[in-house]
Amino acid sequence: MNVYESVTINAPIETIWQVMRDFVGLTVWSQAVTAAHIINDKAADQVGAIRHLDIVDGSVFIETLVALSDAETFLKYDIVEGPLPVSNYVATMRLQPITANNTTFASWSVIFETPDEHRAAMQDVVGKQICAGGLQGLKAYFEGENNG
Repeated sequence: MNVYESVTINAPIETIWQVMRDFVGLTVWSQAVTAAHIINDKAADQVGAIRHLDIVDGSVFIETLVALSDAETFLKYDIVEGPLPVSNYVATMRLQPITANNTTFASWSVIFETPDEHRAAMQDVVGKQICAGGLQGLKAYFEGENNG
């Protein structure tokens, strides 16, 4: 199954990337993540870093950073453990510059497998709640609507 969401953010790509590339930086801009920390001996921007996420509903996700590129402004992670009925979950968060006005195009795409009986629910949870909701949080943070 594939999901894809995107948004434009009224901030330069370099500014957003400095925050987004921190694999435990979600607590700054995501309203869904209450705590995040690395649970192995890797740095938060080092491939192989494993993060523990506490979610507002009390659930926990364990995820691994599988790729990060400063040159191409993207990171890719997978879910090692979590409450969702998914497998082979790999997500990519990517930034691209909008050169006409120094803003940024942000996208979040996920490929995963789920049993047929969960497809509609996972389309909503992963597509709308995680990806679209996360991107809206990122947008709000950088456009000053959520950072105080």
